[in-house]
Amino acid sequence: MPNFDTAMAKVKKYELILEDEMTLEVIGISSAFADYRLAWELNQCFNINLVKNNDVFEVNPIKSKDTLSFRYFSFLDEEFLTRIYLIKNRQDQGLFQADRPMIDFFLVLRENFSFQKEVLIQQLRKINGIVAVFDFPENEFELISYLTS
Repeated sequence: MPNFDTAMAKVKKYELILEDEMTLEVIGISSAFADYRLAWELNQCFNINLVKNNDVFEVNPIKSKDTLSFRYFSFLDEEFLTRIYLIKNRQDQGLFQADRPMIDFFLVLRENFSFQKEVLIQQLRKINGIVAVFDFPENEFELISYLTS
């Protein structure tokens, strides 16, 4: 018969904390295309389906009291869970990234397991109508915080 009078040993508890580390790749594109035309070109070239969203990114610039809204195109690769965003930098309300006025579009890949970035950039440079492609480190952009929510 068990003896209940003896003290049971304390159970140690361990807390597992997982850092939610998200990877984002930011590519700048200079092109005279309209946003819908560039989305179509990217869809054809990469076999994706960028569609215009009804939602907008709302940005609160540091130097402004107003909230700016920006339209965008997006695609979710359900197999690899990669999200792709195409955002026109210059829209009616102003620049999405005011410190990069020479960039016409930002192509942002969130959790990219679908494309090799170097190959993607090479293919972008081959599209007629794209003048220049720029590879940026994600930490250079304020826009990243808007895409992670």
